[in-house]
Amino acid sequence: MELEIKRPEHIVPSYSLIGDLLSYLRCRLQYRYHNGSALPPSRPVQLWFGEFLHGTLEMSYRFWAELRQEGQQPPDFPWPCTKREWRQDSPRWENHDIGKFAGAVEDALRQQGKQARSTAARDSAYRRVKVAVNELGPHLFPLIASTERKVIGTRAVPDSVKDLRCDNYEVHGVIDVLTHVTLSEASEDNFIRQYVQQVCSDLPETFEVIVDYKGARRPLTDEPYWEQGDWQIQTYAWLRGRQPEALPVVAGILIYINELILGDAEMQAIQRGLSNRSTDQDRWTDQDKQIIRMWREGMDTSQLSLDFRLRRAIRIIPVSEQSIKRALESFDDVVRQAEEDVVDEADGRNILEAWAPNCEDEATCAACDFRYFCPRPAGMPENHKIKAPTAP
Repeated sequence: MELEIKRPEHIVPSYSLIGDLLSYLRCRLQYRYHNGSALPPSRPVQLWFGEFLHGTLEMSYRFWAELRQEGQQPPDFPWPCTKREWRQDSPRWENHDIGKFAGAVEDALRQQGKQARSTAARDSAYRRVKVAVNELGPHLFPLIASTERKVIGTRAVPDSVKDLRCDNYEVHGVIDVLTHVTLSEASEDNFIRQYVQQVCSDLPETFEVIVDYKGARRPLTDEPYWEQGDWQIQTYAWLRGRQPEALPVVAGILIYINELILGDAEMQAIQRGLSNRSTDQDRWTDQDKQIIRMWREGMDTSQLSLDFRLRRAIRIIPVSEQSIKRALESFDDVVRQAEEDVVDEADGRNILEAWAPNCEDEATCAACDFRYFCPRPAGMPENHKIKAPTAP
């Protein structure tokens, strides 16, 4: 009897747009250990902060939207934010207390082994999410037509000189959606509506705008994160456009939460951007400009206007067929590089060689568990070598 030869497994690797592709671009070696080895970081600072912000904003919006659906008027902003202290009983929250939503998110993250690295980091997260809900919520919440929409698609992996394990890959993500209906019904003083209309002057009759949040500062135009943010929106737009009920996506919004409370890192970036002309914004009031010029490390920034901080936080990115094509080609190439690294490791190359670090962000490097044996920490030249680096 003739037996059939077992067919090779058909692999279609799945890549999260943020958790995989953008993480790989940030640092290949860190990505390999977190995703390839399933090693959880001992201090998941950035991971905790981003998920804490997303979760609390999501719960706050759902509370607001459910009241509207029931025909009730949501509480006026600002909402209170009563923080529960660690290892103490829960306080008595009002129904619209942001601390109530934040506490539930904290508990869920703690069950996953994720928590703030320090009391100071936790306090900072609470301050930022309080400002985000109270200052961004009045503009954003009335515009959201659909929240936490999962988008997914499959693409071909570009040709490679190496024998890759796959021909196609899956890419997925999660977005919020605004529509022409919610934008047109918003009040004329809605800042997001005004900004979308300024950037996208020739809008069709029906359209959508997609939204994502960043627990980070607004990048400068000469930083890789600026272009990568554009790629992210364009790819989300392509994924959204493949869903049956979707309308044409004309723009995407990235919201940089850290710009709502400007700390030392954010102010240093603004000053650096002004000095080397790598900021995309300079249309500020005279008072805001004076505060920026006079600012020194540790100084108070609370006098900066709300208009200034909202313009820093909200980035509108127009979407077109050409911009989508460029972004998809860029991310396709990132997947090809990652799959080539997989092949190199499978062929017996050392992890530190197959996934050579490419991190240029010193903050990312400082929070990385693998920096102690990294062949080239951030800021070091390409030919830098530590003494006998070995993988764990």
